[in-house]
Amino acid sequence: MEKIKADRLLLAGDSWMDGRTWYQEIFDSEQVINLAVVGSGNKFIAESVMSHIMENQAVDHVLVNWSGLNRIDIPLPRKLRMEHNRSAAGAENRHTSSSRYWTNSTAPWRNKDAKLDIEERLLRMMYQEKGYTSVKNQALFSMINLQDFLKVRKIPYLFCFMYDYDNKDFDHNHLTGEANTEAFSTLGSVDGSHPVLAELDRRFCLEPSGLDWALRQPMQSKIMKDTIHLTNEGYHAWAREMMKKSKITK
Repeated sequence: MEKIKADRLLLAGDSWMDGRTWYQEIFDSEQVINLAVVGSGNKFIAESVMSHIMENQAVDHVLVNWSGLNRIDIPLPRKLRMEHNRSAAGAENRHTSSSRYWTNSTAPWRNKDAKLDIEERLLRMMYQEKGYTSVKNQALFSMINLQDFLKVRKIPYLFCFMYDYDNKDFDHNHLTGEANTEAFSTLGSVDGSHPVLAELDRRFCLEPSGLDWALRQPMQSKIMKDTIHLTNEGYHAWAREMMKKSKITK
């Protein structure tokens, strides 16, 4: 597959896309808009793209790297914006979409001994009341919503993935094999026959997924930065592998 030419390329995702350059292995683009934010879940990723486009922002192509199914994103009115401790300095200032401020479930509040503010209590309550299955379903629905949104508008797009959503290893610590007991400490998986997965148009999904590919490589120390991130070299090598396997010509 040759690089895809795009005058205006729109990127979206989480830490796998925020500040990264591996997309250059796939696209040749003069103008790049990167909406990715560290810690984002699929709901924020999808709605950030839709908001950008609906605000009359013309794009020629969209590349989305989808996040973990475990993540919850909550849109809040700006006037209700609260102090939000995040692991990446300044990330909270970019976690916005139109008139809404978004908070999510990937900040340091996962420490059970920490004093929880109202945001953190809300997130924990959502896991308890909605159930982990509902959390994962919402993440999957967000992908289909964006897919349909882009198709209706005839905007070319490609989807790629942090990991295979039907890989049950990601309900555990995939390096040690130890079970994770809390939903928000896993990446999350679903059964391969999940009906939403069947709705994904695989013609526009790049393979292999990042972690599934990386964990099969012999030199993991050069490829993996930690349990759920790649090194810069690793991201670029993964992108080249996706290019090799892709049959998309435009």
